[in-house]
Amino acid sequence: MRLFSITAVALLAGCSPSQQEYDQAIKRSTELESQVASLRAELEDVKFGAARLLEQAKAASAAENDGEAKRLLAELIKRHPTSAESRQAAALLALVDARIAAAEQLRKLEQEKKAEEVRVAQERATRNMKKSTDEIRGITWVSHRETPSLGKHLAVYFGTEKNSASTYPLRMKLQYYGDDWLFVRSVTMKADDKVYELGKLEFQRDNSGGSIWEWIDVPVTDYPMLDHLMTAKRVVIRFNGDKYYDDFTLPARQQAQMREVSATWKGMGGKP
Repeated sequence: MRLFSITAVALLAGCSPSQQEYDQAIKRSTELESQVASLRAELEDVKFGAARLLEQAKAASAAENDGEAKRLLAELIKRHPTSAESRQAAALLALVDARIAAAEQLRKLEQEKKAEEVRVAQERATRNMKKSTDEIRGITWVSHRETPSLGKHLAVYFGTEKNSASTYPLRMKLQYYGDDWLFVRSVTMKADDKVYELGKLEFQRDNSGGSIWEWIDVPVTDYPMLDHLMTAKRVVIRFNGDKYYDDFTLPARQQAQMREVSATWKGMGGKP
């Protein structure tokens, strides 16, 4: 290929090279190739030299970038197995591996602790549930035992079949209670700084002893909204009636009850 290139250049110039010119071209080409090889070797040594790799590995280890430190140390040992730096690298690699193993063990312990906390929370929540069975439909309804039957409130509950909630969504019950009819048509909720419009709703109504209650009982469709309502620092619910409205600040205890019902639902196979 070298001969072809030289000859081609000469032919393009319109003359044939002399033997001396040809020999000089070959010599110059060989020298250039030698220089390139030497420069490549120098660059390789600069980039992957034992001292440089060890220095980079120590820096990565000091920064607790153990993955990068391990990669550099393994590269050093592979490229320079008989060097003094390789022996240092082996010792440092053992320390890095020990730190990685300790971090992994800590991660597992934290995961186990979190799983145990979730299990305990679900058990505590389950103890606070009450159940009622619809024998005709074969559904057992699960709700919080402290959910009020009267008064203004927001609550969630769910159905189960054969002790599984996997096919049942959470349901939300929202109730207005007072001395005057509102004829609630829609609901606006504000959780912290975010406002949720529930739109037009078909409320049911009843009254007794001078008290009035209006309520809806619907499946939950917006789980992010529900999560926000259960965890927000302040939740205000506005019942929008025909002519007037009534505001209700959701008590922290009702939020806690909703969270416990949600945890129980998930523990029994419920999925958003």
